[in-house]
Amino acid sequence: MTTPRPDGGGAAPEPARTRIPLICPRCGHEQQVVPGGPERVVKVVHAGTGREACEAEDLARAPDDGS
Repeated sequence: MTTPRPDGGGAAPEPARTRIPLICPRCGHEQQVVPGGPERVVKVVHAGTGREACEAEDLARAPDDGS
């Protein structure tokens, strides 16, 4: 994909984007997005297990947020 140059001199290549990890708010482990399709919804799963739910031992070690 390209973006227009402010000087009107044609299209410049789009700058590379830094990958920001998706972190589970409950257990703190990295997550990933599984794309959907015509018959499937988009899912967010834990990268290590592929499951949507947190593992019980991960929740036991999760830091207390004070709430």
